[in-house]
Amino acid sequence: MENEALVVRYGHKIRLGTASAYLASHDADATNASAIVGIGYYEKNGRHGILSCVPPLGDKLDHLFNEDEYLVLDPSEQHDVGDVVEYGHVVVLVNQHGMVWNNKTGGITGYVGPRPRNIPGEMYVTFQKMTSGNGSSSASAVVAPGSTKSESNKAMSAPAVLLKQSSSTSTSSASSHVTVVSSSASSTSLVHGQQALLVAQGPLRYGDRNVAIKVVESNRHSMMFNKRLSNFKKPTSRIAGGYICCDGKGSELKFTVCPANPRVEQISMLNKLITSYNYGQKIALPLALLETCADKVKSGGIQQAEIVFKLSNQATAVLPGKLLHENLMAHAVVDANAASKQEKESIFVLPLRNGPGELVLKLIGSAPQKAIGKIAGENALSSSSSSDATVSATVMLPQLSLFYKLVDVLRMVPVPVFALLYAILTHFLWNSLMTMEDGLKRELVVLVLVAFPAFYVAVKVDHPFSSLLQPPPVEPLRDSEPVPNANLKLIVTEHRFNLSATGAVPVTAVAIANGVDLRSPGPTTAIAVAVTTDGSSSTTTATALVVTAVPKRFVLAEKGDEVKGLVRYQETLAWRREENLSDILFKPSPAFKTIKENYPHYYHKRGKRGEPVYYEKPGKINLKALKSAGLNLDDLMHNYIMVTEFLWQVIEADDNKKCISVVDVEGIGISDFRGEAVEYVKKAAAVSGKHYPERCAYIFVINIPSWFNVIWNVVKGMIDEVTREKVVMVRGKKNILEALLERIPLENIPEEYGGTSEGSSSEETMLHDLMAYLNKDAGAPATNPVEHLLKKPTAAQ
Repeated sequence: MENEALVVRYGHKIRLGTASAYLASHDADATNASAIVGIGYYEKNGRHGILSCVPPLGDKLDHLFNEDEYLVLDPSEQHDVGDVVEYGHVVVLVNQHGMVWNNKTGGITGYVGPRPRNIPGEMYVTFQKMTSGNGSSSASAVVAPGSTKSESNKAMSAPAVLLKQSSSTSTSSASSHVTVVSSSASSTSLVHGQQALLVAQGPLRYGDRNVAIKVVESNRHSMMFNKRLSNFKKPTSRIAGGYICCDGKGSELKFTVCPANPRVEQISMLNKLITSYNYGQKIALPLALLETCADKVKSGGIQQAEIVFKLSNQATAVLPGKLLHENLMAHAVVDANAASKQEKESIFVLPLRNGPGELVLKLIGSAPQKAIGKIAGENALSSSSSSDATVSATVMLPQLSLFYKLVDVLRMVPVPVFALLYAILTHFLWNSLMTMEDGLKRELVVLVLVAFPAFYVAVKVDHPFSSLLQPPPVEPLRDSEPVPNANLKLIVTEHRFNLSATGAVPVTAVAIANGVDLRSPGPTTAIAVAVTTDGSSSTTTATALVVTAVPKRFVLAEKGDEVKGLVRYQETLAWRREENLSDILFKPSPAFKTIKENYPHYYHKRGKRGEPVYYEKPGKINLKALKSAGLNLDDLMHNYIMVTEFLWQVIEADDNKKCISVVDVEGIGISDFRGEAVEYVKKAAAVSGKHYPERCAYIFVINIPSWFNVIWNVVKGMIDEVTREKVVMVRGKKNILEALLERIPLENIPEEYGGTSEGSSSEETMLHDLMAYLNKDAGAPATNPVEHLLKKPTAAQ
């Protein structure tokens, strides 16, 4: 996962380090990204406005320099936040003030400066990975000065040439076999007479050096400013490092991609929560709280605890109890009176999870050996005699003791088990409730139904009031000794990113063309996984990369792990063969009409970004009628898979597209959360999650009953955060329409939900016509209505 943390994604913030061509600089040799000052802007607002520049500005002007941190976004909105940024992708870089690069800066031409978005001159750029030297000190022009847009469209940029060459290389082999490409392959593209050697590397990574930035669009008529960024200054300029230009003058800039310096937003230290922290700030270690933790786990002491740091870039760092224990031992002193006078110091680092770099921590001060012994465990200090050990006990009322025992028991109950128990309890209490008269007994039953799951959620989920559900700190009995004074303090000194440890390995051009990012685990060997037409796989060792066309969404579903993504894709291919999905849209589905009549579900037009929209009403399903017609769960699953295949083969054939789901739960009751209805939902969700990953854009759950939030609050904490953020729950006609309008145009929303779209959609008409043709219904079309859209099955499928 270390390499995964280095990948730059949309929504990440980056800094761009570079060296001025006009000054001697050691930044190129720096190993710590924090020591590199990235490009920024000159704050003085002159007659040409604020301009971007390369630091330093010089002793007299350095106070006017502001380093920029850039938020990476897709101007076309085709990539979501979290998608991988690749070399050649068109991006817009937004600085910390919401400004973007703009090359329409007034009287001077070719200079770049920060300006508001959506005005002429706004620059869209791509990252290009270059070799350590391309033989040219001037900025290479991709479009000749004075050329028009129509002329420039005829020219293909270097990344496009690479992809085209690699794609043709890949497709020249039979699709049922593996393509093997030398890992040392490189490609050269000649752009308007200037040669630039581009390294074939897919994702942009933190720590990448020699990265050129090419302007591909300036939102103005002239294309003469769409070149690589360069460094230029006039001899009379007072700006020591020079300005940033985009018209080819000066020396081409080569950047180092550095992470933005994240803030520490939260520190969780046992039951202590710090929500505002600045680097260098001292944190007093709560020894009494650590001792309480040690008493709870006497065998392991503080080794069972941990301190969690959450950063502004969504990364986390964890200080394990074992590491804290080791450092505490180094700060133990024998003389309790001397503890406050001795200033010991130890430094250690914590690697970040889900982010680049590491946190550097410092522990200062000292504590009496007796205090360290109490929090480190009974056997932590061999020098401590058995008489030094203190036994603490909590003085607590029996009623409170019973309460905390109940809390501990509930905390150990898994969510699925609790949901099952609650469903059983609700079933019996709900039936009893129907026969009860109004009164105290009825109110108590309602209170139990509502309060029980709410209390369970309060116990399971971390929140600011979690400490109220923990036993009070241990108070020593009369024969115990108090914890001696200590002055231990913890400091987070800095976020550090080691550029020399990134170890990014280039990928072959064929891997880029196939959308696959497979890297060799070592400099001389690679694990090659060969996929054959029968779905079997074999693993070999070779000095090459073996590339299969694994859809990106399978890799994304495995959090960027290419190997797991490949295995998951192989499992899906085997499942598709087992279910004969290659011809599911070529064979009759006799149960289609009956299922449609008794289970409302349909496709209806598209969202604002072109997503197909699927509506279903699980509260209206008529299980009795389906059973009377001789249909079972397998028939429902076959229908679900068939309409899903229709979606991705006919309605939207793009393998990277997603859909919007609108789930209308009106009419659903608590009793519906058991039996075959639940079994069907579970099976459908399992198939969708495993074999159709990253296909869901948004899920709207509408017309929810008042009690639905109770069940949702119980389970939402255990749902993957990415999926949970896609779910919108709403009720009330006005609120439903407002929610749908955020993602779907009014003219595409059905009338029953407040839109202006009447009748059936063209997508649904196509599906009904196809089924009528395959089932040979009366009045069916004479020919297959979607045959021109379908890929006919082959033996390989």
